[in-house]
Amino acid sequence: MPHLVLLGAGASLASFPNGDKNGKELPLMRNLVQKLDLYGIIPDKFENVIDNFESLYSKIASDKSLTSIKNIIDRKVYEYFYYLEIPEKPTLYDYLILSLRKKDLIATFNWDPLLLKTMRRHSQINSLPDVVFLHGNVAVGICSKCKIKGYKYNKICHHCHKPFDEMQLLYPVENKDYSSDKAINDEWKILRDYFEISLMVTIFGYSAPVSDIDAKKLMLDASFKNKSREFYELEIIDVKPEEEVEETWDDFIYSHHYSIHNSLKETYLWYHPRRTTDAFFDAYLMNSPWDDNPFPEFNDVYEMHQWIEPLLKGE
Repeated sequence: MPHLVLLGAGASLASFPNGDKNGKELPLMRNLVQKLDLYGIIPDKFENVIDNFESLYSKIASDKSLTSIKNIIDRKVYEYFYYLEIPEKPTLYDYLILSLRKKDLIATFNWDPLLLKTMRRHSQINSLPDVVFLHGNVAVGICSKCKIKGYKYNKICHHCHKPFDEMQLLYPVENKDYSSDKAINDEWKILRDYFEISLMVTIFGYSAPVSDIDAKKLMLDASFKNKSREFYELEIIDVKPEEEVEETWDDFIYSHHYSIHNSLKETYLWYHPRRTTDAFFDAYLMNSPWDDNPFPEFNDVYEMHQWIEPLLKGE
C-alpha cells in the first residue's frame, strides 16, 4: 500500500535552513511582504494584515481598482521563487525523495521549485514517487495543447515544442476554487485518491491554516473513505507544541495511530527508507518488527545512490 507525504512551507524551510544555493532565504507567509519588498505598493488601509500575505492578497485581488497592484505582486512572487537554486550537498528533500518509491506520492502546497529541482538530480533512479502541486508551482509548465505538465525551465513542451504556460499559483483565501483550474483540479484528484488508499500519511511542515479550511475538508473527506482507516498511521513533523499539533489534526487521527516528530530524521521515512509501509505493516499488524535501517549522513548524491542500490535491487 502507498505512503502519502504532504508538504507545507515548513518542509522547505527545514530542508534549506540557510536559504538556497546562493543564500537566498525562503520566505513564509508572515514575512513575504518584507522579503519581496512590497511595502511601497501596498495601500495603507491594509496595514493590519501586512503580516498575513494570503489575507492581504485576497483583499487586493477582490478589489478591481487594485488590479495593477495585484499584477505586480503576482510577478514579484513568481520571480522570487523561480530563481531559487538547490545546493550541491544533499538536503532533507534528497533523503525524502529517495525514502519513497513509485507507488508513493508527495503532495506539496509550496510554490518554490526546490523539491522538483531535487527530484531531477535523482532522475537516474527509476522508482521515484509521483509529485503533485496543490497550490501551483513555479517549476511546473503547463501545455494547454498537449494537456500535460512539464519542467518550466525547459521553456517548451517536448511534444509540440510550443512554450509552456505558467502553472497558476493560488493565493486568494476567500476563493480557493480548486475545480476552476484544470491543472490544479487534476492535482487534487490524485491527492484525494491517495488519501483513500494509503497505509501511511506523513504531514511535514504543513500547519493547515484557517485560510486552508476548504483544503483540509477535501483531504478529510477522502481520508474517511480509506478502507484501511482503522489501521493507517499518521506521522506529523512539526516544531510546534504537541498539544497544538494534535488539535490541528485531531479529525485525521484514528485512535492512537499517530506520532508527532520534530524532524524527518525521527520518522519511518528515515529509519526504513523505501520500505516504510512494509516495515509498519509487519510491526503493527503482524507483530514482527524490523531492525532499523536508517539513512547515514551523505556528502553527495553519488553516495546516496550507492547506498540505496541494494534496496532498489530488492524491489
